[in-house]
Amino acid sequence: MSFNVFLTYSMDPDEQSFVWRLQTLATAQGLNLYVPSRQGLQIPGSKIGTALRGKERVAIDRADCVLAIITTRAGAAVQQELNYALSRGKVIVPIVQQGVGNPSFWARFQRVFWFSPSEPPGRVEAEVVGFLREQKLNKERTQAVGAVVAIGVGMLLLQASLARE
Repeated sequence: MSFNVFLTYSMDPDEQSFVWRLQTLATAQGLNLYVPSRQGLQIPGSKIGTALRGKERVAIDRADCVLAIITTRAGAAVQQELNYALSRGKVIVPIVQQGVGNPSFWARFQRVFWFSPSEPPGRVEAEVVGFLREQKLNKERTQAVGAVVAIGVGMLLLQASLARE
């Protein structure tokens, strides 16, 4: 059973290594992590500067959750992807740089991960992937319970139809 994750992030070059580490760890755990390309998103004359492409819409629609790396440089692409994910009712898991935003704003999310550019790499990535692995297991358990219930209901219906004959 697949578990799909959409990762939205800014184009900050320092963030790229963080994105690659997350993608590598997630893949090693059997998670499908979609990382959108930030190439060719500029739209001449656009005030926002980016457009949410069809590929990103489809990936968000398929995602079980959306990870959002939020730094001081979070741009229009991140905002548009998050707005679209919110409009689709997706679970959003922010990964927030220390000092960004209002702490009371972040309190409304199920889980928030915090990082500092000065800390050694790896800690937050491992925590995020551990969280995603738990979410995947929860999804699998829910699907397994649903399958057992469906089989049970089917057997009851079959028994009822056989009893009528």
